[in-house]
Amino acid sequence: MARGAHGRGRRLRSCCGAVLRRLRKYLLLVLIILGVIIGFIIGASVNESVNAIKDPEKKATAVMLIGFPGELFMNMLKLLILPLIVASLITALSTLDSKATGRIGRRTVIYYLGTMLIAVLIGIILVVAIRPGELSRPDNAEENKLLMRPYRNLDSFLDLLRSCFPINIVEATFIQKRTHYKTVPTNIHVYNKTIDVKEIPPNSTMKIFSNGTHNFTTVFEQLAPGSNTVPAGLEIAARNMNVLGLVVFSIVFGIVLGRVGERGLPMKAVFESLNEIVMEMISLVMWISPIGICSLIAAKVAGMSNIGQAFSMLGYLMGTAMVGFFVHGVIVIPLIYFVCTRKNPIIYIKNLSDALATAYGTDSSAATLPTTIKCVEEYNKVDKRISRFVLPLGATVNMDGTALYEGVCALWVAQLHGVSLGPGQVITIVLTAVAAAVGAAAIPSAGLVTMLIVLQAVNLPLEDVALLWAVDWFMDRFRTVVNVLGDAIGAGIVEHLSRDELKEADQAKMEEGEKDGEGTELIKKPDTSRDPDQIVSHI
Repeated sequence: MARGAHGRGRRLRSCCGAVLRRLRKYLLLVLIILGVIIGFIIGASVNESVNAIKDPEKKATAVMLIGFPGELFMNMLKLLILPLIVASLITALSTLDSKATGRIGRRTVIYYLGTMLIAVLIGIILVVAIRPGELSRPDNAEENKLLMRPYRNLDSFLDLLRSCFPINIVEATFIQKRTHYKTVPTNIHVYNKTIDVKEIPPNSTMKIFSNGTHNFTTVFEQLAPGSNTVPAGLEIAARNMNVLGLVVFSIVFGIVLGRVGERGLPMKAVFESLNEIVMEMISLVMWISPIGICSLIAAKVAGMSNIGQAFSMLGYLMGTAMVGFFVHGVIVIPLIYFVCTRKNPIIYIKNLSDALATAYGTDSSAATLPTTIKCVEEYNKVDKRISRFVLPLGATVNMDGTALYEGVCALWVAQLHGVSLGPGQVITIVLTAVAAAVGAAAIPSAGLVTMLIVLQAVNLPLEDVALLWAVDWFMDRFRTVVNVLGDAIGAGIVEHLSRDELKEADQAKMEEGEKDGEGTELIKKPDTSRDPDQIVSHI
């Protein structure tokens, strides 16, 4: 009996251990979801009280204090983005030969561009079918108009290339530049009289008198439209990392490091150690994420002036975009994964739960990158050489959700104003939305800024972008989830398609170790009595 009791106790301890391990695996996900729910509840509860504060300074202070824990959490994640991107890319690429890197890179780029193109097409088809712009013409559209800075499509493309090749790699870690413009004198005709308008700051007003009887007051940007501005060099667009420049530098550095052979081993060891250290730090930071995410969402909801009006006015647009996110994220992307790998996408996506919840909470694919790498490598067992190349690149250039949303919003603006777009203009929107999404920074609400490029491409009014600010904080979270899902699925697809290259790299590494007398693994000759392709190794 004692032996039986001992056996039952051992089985009980084993079962309890298994339950605890499973709970630990999903504990962080449960806490993050609770943080999201509690954040909405807190924000909605204090929204009325916060908006009742008449003093703008006190109101801003209240919102800031609510979001302060979230601000600290975002700072911790952003602090780790730079070493993570650089170390992961260099570590992954230095272990592959240039031939394998080229094939893997081509597959990655084709996947990213292809899925973004599909996403835009889905959005456009839904807008044409649902026609949300005709159902949501706001009464206060004039009150929401903003004067937007001119930004030519050519300059946006050139700035994208400039970002790829920064003049200073150290400066690229904290500064991003873009083209700025200067206003040139122009002539305005009023009642057959010509008035010379000198350079006047944007948004300033000027009065024009005609025959001493008529007084016209207007905004300068209306008198001197964007066509009267010319490029005047580069300026600091934002105190943000030039992620694209760092990615390009790290890719080239990693490839060259792999080519130099033994001479590069000390440097390679440094980046491998740095990568492991950063991943451990990320694991610690992620346990703070439920509090940080709760704070971020509570602050956003608490600071909204009129939640109900904003959601009702743009409800049809939001509904159309949400359907698009669902179709692309739940049907198209998993279907592509299944077709390419013949594996169950549901299991793969379930293992990404932590990353998707973090993406919704942080509203940033860059800030979610550490969690995405962890989920892809630890839960889905994707090779590190693939995940640490595909995921940092995807967090920078692959924006499926952003591309879809920009296509939806462009046609929504056209419908809002009763503008009929021809096939050529629709194709322009598709291509521009993909290009703008590639150039969108992996930070919150960057897609709303690049949307100006899409609207300018087909001469649609820019003022209506102001209407979207009220709900962009909400929609951007779903865009980020789709972006992160596309990155993670891409890592699984590229790894499956690159199995031969990875095996060749492993084989070459072991042969090199034998040749130098430093290898610890010996490759035996294939056993003819077994599978002829099977290679047995022992330590």
